Amino acid sequence: MKKFLTENWYKLMIGSSMVMASFGFMVYSISPAMASDNRLSDGTVSVRLSDEQLDKIIPKNEDGSVNVSITQEQLDELTAIQDVNIEKIRGYDVSITRYSTTYGGACLNVATN
Repeated sequence: MKKFLTENWYKLMIGSSMVMASFGFMVYSISPAMASDNRLSDGTVSVRLSDEQLDKIIPKNEDGSVNVSITQEQLDELTAIQDVNIEKIRGYDVSITRYSTTYGGACLNVATN
C-alpha cells in the first residue's frame, strides 16, 4: 500500500481535486429558490408580464396603437390645471397664447429670431 501511494500520489490528488471541483460546480449551478413579496404599500400586487402575455391581454391595432375608453369623470381627473412656467426652449424665448374652447387651452409660441 505504501508503494502504491508513493507511485500514484499525484493521481489521488488530481482525482480528489476533480471530485471537489465537480461538487463545487454542481452547488453553484443550482440556484436557490427565493420567495419574493410583490405586494406594494397599498396592498396591491405588482406583476410583470412578458410582451407575448400583454399582446394576448391588450388588443392592439394594426399600427401598434391601443384604443382606450375614458369616462367623463376620469377625463375630469386627468385634465387638472397645471401651472407651467417655461421661459426658454433651446435658448429661444417662449410666449403663450391662451384661447378658449370647451376644454380650455393654450398655444406655446417659440420666437426663432
